[in-house]
Amino acid sequence: MVAPAAVFQTVITCQRCYNRRKLTCRSSVGAASVAGADMTEAQRTSQVRQTVTRRIQTLGRQKRPKEAVSQLAEMARLGVQPDTQAATALIDACVRNKKMDMAQSVFEELFGEFLQPDDVTFSVLMRGYGEMNPPSWVLISGLLKMMDKKFSMKPSLAVHNTLLDICSRTRDEQRGLEIIDMMHSAGLQPDDFTLDIVKQRKVLRSHLKRLYN
Repeated sequence: MVAPAAVFQTVITCQRCYNRRKLTCRSSVGAASVAGADMTEAQRTSQVRQTVTRRIQTLGRQKRPKEAVSQLAEMARLGVQPDTQAATALIDACVRNKKMDMAQSVFEELFGEFLQPDDVTFSVLMRGYGEMNPPSWVLISGLLKMMDKKFSMKPSLAVHNTLLDICSRTRDEQRGLEIIDMMHSAGLQPDDFTLDIVKQRKVLRSHLKRLYN
């Protein structure tokens, strides 16, 4: 198994080649299945990304996160720059398997210089830190600050739902009330997932109803 650090270096090197339009990286593994002679470059890129992202998701469900990491390097070797969806799928594969150090490494190596994270990226990372026992609110708070300071992003409803779900699951009602207040102040409307999160927590459910009804 290739070490994650070596995989990240391969991805970064291939991304730099891609950005300079000097795609000298090649791979024979799986190339025939993802690239047809009559495809345009845009079509080939899209198909490679979709195929590899699905593989990463499958490997995550199969509890094979290290192999999922290798798949991202395979995408880069095929001359295709990984996108936000593929990188987020890899973070999710790590989170699913309680590999938070690996998930954080993926985020730090791929997002910022090369890729722009989206709210799903942050939600997945926060979910992982929320599943620690106890939840690592210090690291979650750091991610919220990073969204604002580094990426000029405001927490979406998906992010608020992730945080609220952590509070509901761990019976952290005080923090849950604060998150509902934050959501309301941001002008976000609860969705069905929000309602499902609070339905077993009377204090949270009542507070949500009071603010939005």
